[in-house]
Amino acid sequence: MEENLTGSERLVNTRVLLVDDDVDLLDISRILLRQTEPTLEIIVADSVKCALQKIEREEFDIIIADYLMPDSTGLDLLEALRSGGDDTGFIIWTGHSSEDVVIKALNLGADHYIIKGPDTKEQFKTIQSTITKILARKECSQMKMIPQKVVGEFIHKLSHDVIGILQNIMGYATLLSDEFDKSYIEGIARLTTKLNARMKTAVLDVDSGELTKK
Repeated sequence: MEENLTGSERLVNTRVLLVDDDVDLLDISRILLRQTEPTLEIIVADSVKCALQKIEREEFDIIIADYLMPDSTGLDLLEALRSGGDDTGFIIWTGHSSEDVVIKALNLGADHYIIKGPDTKEQFKTIQSTITKILARKECSQMKMIPQKVVGEFIHKLSHDVIGILQNIMGYATLLSDEFDKSYIEGIARLTTKLNARMKTAVLDVDSGELTKK
């Protein structure tokens, strides 16, 4: 079950877009992030423009962006995504610690605002922890986002199956009240087994997330 995945298992095949105008820092950060969590797939962009181009062509699970860059800011990138309905996990990682910027970032929908500093080990631990939380929330949201039409069709079909079986069972019970016959008992047993199997299948469809794939 997805909800039982550990943090490391959730990070497998996770695609991270790292955005910073400092090319040397991009290289170092990519190495350190991979050391912290080897399963991450890390793609880099050295400007907001480059990041937007990559986002148009590819899908990412997490975006980690600097605040101040020559062509624009990490907040501009975040705002562009959110205004377009993109809810990709977003972390601002910057040396800029203005309270106003932090508040604006969180109001725009950033998942975390991390200040760059000398303790890089702790920063990368925070980044990894935030990524795990973002992915866990995404899994939970996907489980809840079952289209109403799918739910309606599922319930209608289940109701039809169950009512049909129950009507047959009641028919056999009526016959039993008039005349005892072993075949009636066998018929009820078959229908009860069928009803039990149908309900188990319905529960499995819900628990496995099968409805979300339709």
